[in-house]
Amino acid sequence: MSEEGRSVTVRLPGFRALLGLLAAVALVGGSVVAGVRTHHLAATKSRLEHQLSSSASEALAAARTYAIDFATYSYDDLDTAFQLTESHAVDPFLTQYRNETAQLSETLVKAKASSSATVVSAGIASLTASSAVVDLFLNQTITNGSGKHVDAQRVEMTLVMRDGHWLISKVVLP
Repeated sequence: MSEEGRSVTVRLPGFRALLGLLAAVALVGGSVVAGVRTHHLAATKSRLEHQLSSSASEALAAARTYAIDFATYSYDDLDTAFQLTESHAVDPFLTQYRNETAQLSETLVKAKASSSATVVSAGIASLTASSAVVDLFLNQTITNGSGKHVDAQRVEMTLVMRDGHWLISKVVLP
């Protein structure tokens, strides 16, 4: 018999087991990495949600305070009231506010006008890490030579984050 037509098969019984072991190690390693990444992402998401919630609370508190400051004044000390609002403002609102109060001051003094305000309701309309839009509803009690009356006001205040503080960048009285 001739050996030319024969084929020889070499069996390595441990080769398949080694491949199976490598596949199992890769699967376990991949699962561990995926688990660690999932935990990290969940922790990051939780931290960001907490920061956003804190940021919303801070923006809302600032807007409430600023709205009261903005709508409260007395004809006998307008500069103090106006400067308080200016201290929490940035452009474009700051320039607009200064222009409007300069024009309004004489009228308020002549009318002996005073105002006090309370926030009835407020809520965040939109929020990012660097800006917030807050809708506020105020009751503004105005006293002047004609008497005293209460105006209900809706105010949309846009705040921007600057140097760790929320500041007024826009006010709309719809």
